[in-house]
Amino acid sequence: MARPRIFVSHSSSERRCAERGCACVTHREAVTALLDELGCDAVVDRGVLRAGDQWHAKLMRELACCQGMVLLISPHALDSYYVFEEAMLSMFLWEVTEERFLVLPVMLPGAGRTELQRSRMGKLDLGRLDMVDWTAAAAHTPPGKLGERLQSLVERHGSLPYPLVTEYVAARVEDVSAATLSDIARELGVAHLAYAHDHTNYVVSAGLLSERPVAGVGAACAMRTALHRLLPALRQEDRREILDVVVPFARVPAAAAQELRDLCAAAPEGRVALLSAQRTETAQMYVRRASELPLPWPMCTPVPRPGMDFVDSVIAEIRDFLENEFDVVDDEVHAWLALQEAESGPVTIVLGVQPDPEMVRRLLTEFPKLLFLFAHGRADAVAESAGHTRLTSLTPGQERELRQTYRQFFSQWIRA
Repeated sequence: MARPRIFVSHSSSERRCAERGCACVTHREAVTALLDELGCDAVVDRGVLRAGDQWHAKLMRELACCQGMVLLISPHALDSYYVFEEAMLSMFLWEVTEERFLVLPVMLPGAGRTELQRSRMGKLDLGRLDMVDWTAAAAHTPPGKLGERLQSLVERHGSLPYPLVTEYVAARVEDVSAATLSDIARELGVAHLAYAHDHTNYVVSAGLLSERPVAGVGAACAMRTALHRLLPALRQEDRREILDVVVPFARVPAAAAQELRDLCAAAPEGRVALLSAQRTETAQMYVRRASELPLPWPMCTPVPRPGMDFVDSVIAEIRDFLENEFDVVDDEVHAWLALQEAESGPVTIVLGVQPDPEMVRRLLTEFPKLLFLFAHGRADAVAESAGHTRLTSLTPGQERELRQTYRQFFSQWIRA
């Protein structure tokens, strides 16, 4: 998951604090430590500046790429024109992002609201914000309110949809030009700051992963338009990974993904899901969507062996899959499957047939810890299917559009 970047605006130096006998530097260090403890990356001048940098311009660019600012208001800061400029830009970001950019003024000992109002920062009307008072009695321990406000930002930032997958996509689009990402963000209808490139890639990633149902083949869709812009701008090795994630997340119903996850959470054994679908590749995309991990749950689609009983051949195929994929044999399989599920999700078997009770019984007897997903045009009409989970299905037209969209982009940008 991306860690929120928090700019720490201050006016302090070891020399000045030593001369005046104040503790501004100590307060700054305490805030930096708190940010790290909460899961944030603190952006402090000494951490981003290098010899020869135009330091103020670089700090302003760094601020534009953050998700919030802690403004340490000390007597030094009230006299600093640079702190005033940083505060002014932070208030601009707060307004244009409709308050999603956090501005957290912290009044340090020795600075008061009267002095703040009389300073050049008074024109920013920081009193509109929920300010934090760091009293002398608290010594060098950050006030609890400071941690509470920052924690809310961490939670909001971490609540980007499917944070692990969002991070996975964002890492692959981060080298796309700012202009292209801005165009894609507009196509997807997501708000962004055009000059905050390392934030825009997360916003675009979240937009790509948003569910975007369509009526059927030929329906316009912002996700398709975005992929036409994005895929040619990516490295060849990243295109397949983006396509494999974005299409299922945009088209597979979120309700169905939750149904699969609920089934796995409710029962460690005997899990059977039914999906009304024409092709097993549709079911595979359902599994990909339900995984909500950078890599999907381990999955096998057995191919029946000629000359064998159908169920016998499926059982043989599953055994070969487990042995070849995980190097486990019969006496180890149950313990290994439980471990595998805890680490990376349930091992899932996708079958493109309409199940009958005897087939289900035999498969569950052999492999009680597997998740079986049956995809068939009438899979949800199975008799005696009590206890099986019927997944929210696409209409026939939506299913064709799902497959056609994936195949089109695969043929155009990956197979080529």
